[in-house]
Order: sequence, then C-alpha cells, then structure tokens
Amino acid sequence: MKHPWLYLLYLVYCAEAGVYLALVPWTVLWVPMVFAWPEGVRAVLIGGTARGAVSAFGVLMIAVCGVDLVRFCRALRAA
Repeated sequence: MKHPWLYLLYLVYCAEAGVYLALVPWTVLWVPMVFAWPEGVRAVLIGGTARGAVSAFGVLMIAVCGVDLVRFCRALRAA
C-alpha cells in the first residue's frame, strides 16, 4: 500500500459522512435546512420517506466504510 494515511483519511470521511447522514434527518437541524428549498420540494423533504432515504444512504455509507476498513486492515497485514 503506497499511501496508507490517505486511505485512512478516506475511511474517516466515509464514517463521518455516514453518521451525519444517518442521524441529522431525525434531529432539529433538518427543519431549518428544509426551509431553504422551494415549497414543493419542502413538502417532500419534511416527510418521513425522504428522511428515511437519507438515513438509509448514511447507513449504506457506514457499511461501505466497514468493508473498506476490513480490506485496509488485511492489506496492512499482508504488507
């Protein structure tokens, strides 16, 4: 592995973005962000379906980060 610190930085980013996307739609931070959108989009984003979709994408990012972390550890052991 040529630059392990760069790959580790990628893993930290994926984990942080995944946690953010998984949790923020269900907090008070979501509502002010929704009001920045036009009225038609706002009605969709305030609903549970959009919140669930964003959260599911965050969980998917966390899962991808976990798989990449396992690959990273295996590559470090092999080197």
